[in-house]
Amino acid sequence: MFRDSRRAPAVLLALATLLACSSRTSSLPAGADAPADDAGADAPSASPSPDPADAANDDASSTKGAIAASEYCESIADFFCDFYLRCGRMVAANKAECRTVFIETCNARYEPRYIDLDRAKLLSLSREGVEACSEHLAKVACIEQVSDLDGPCAAMWLGSAPAGARCAPDVESFVCTPGTTCVVDLDLCGECETAAPRGGPCEPGGTRCAGADACVDGECIARALSGQPCSDKKPCVVGSTCSENTCVSPVVVSEGAACDSKHRCAYRSYCDAGKCARASLLGESCEATRACASGRCEAGKCVPLRAAGETCASNGECSSAQCIDGECTPLPSSCLRQ
Repeated sequence: MFRDSRRAPAVLLALATLLACSSRTSSLPAGADAPADDAGADAPSASPSPDPADAANDDASSTKGAIAASEYCESIADFFCDFYLRCGRMVAANKAECRTVFIETCNARYEPRYIDLDRAKLLSLSREGVEACSEHLAKVACIEQVSDLDGPCAAMWLGSAPAGARCAPDVESFVCTPGTTCVVDLDLCGECETAAPRGGPCEPGGTRCAGADACVDGECIARALSGQPCSDKKPCVVGSTCSENTCVSPVVVSEGAACDSKHRCAYRSYCDAGKCARASLLGESCEATRACASGRCEAGKCVPLRAAGETCASNGECSSAQCIDGECTPLPSSCLRQ
């Protein structure tokens, strides 16, 4: 689930530059897609094993409507696969295959980072948010859901960091509590700032709008969805552009189809020499021109990402997406420790 539309334009701009989605910290080549700003892999070994204290905390939080972070991928796989297959966004012959790809990729690339932030008490997975996302994806028009975490799906993860607390790009922008937004500085670290609700007052460079809303003539308004009319007074949702007064987003194309900036490859495929090619799962063969959907390519085979404490050469090798001084380290990042 890629880019989170809840966040301020400053964060989204930084993410677009660095990641294109919160999922794009991977080692996939340019143009590659992995499921849902959160999607995933068998690889339980890539996810930290909860200790008894964590389990107790998870049990306590479940009574308050939260789901254990370690259950994230399994909680959303079925309804995301229903959406992906309905809208042609996954290279899979059926739901069983989609679920296999989703779980593998999600557990490998995304869930470990959410678990780290949950353990730091910065994020929690909302049961209500998951249910709202499921209901939304069951009926939303494919063209209107540009990114996986658009609309109600943006409320699955709830942050606990208040205004004035530290935040950062990618999943660490989610740590800001509802009603605030993460504003990233030039050093790519940020701060949670109070945001105006829809209809509230705003100003460029000053008070920002909550969620994905836009500030137009000093007021926070809802952005136009893909396929809807747009103008200077009604900007499009992030990921869409206003062309001939209509919001237009990239078209998702199937394996083997031509791909470019306007034609995006479906999940589990990537753009290779202008055509969408299938990515490999764990244990399958890989090479410079054949990417891994969830792991990393080593000795011609896709293997799991490195766990915390293992040596690394780049962020893309680590399940935490964080390699510091040659070692994979868990989140939070240094931005949140300042």
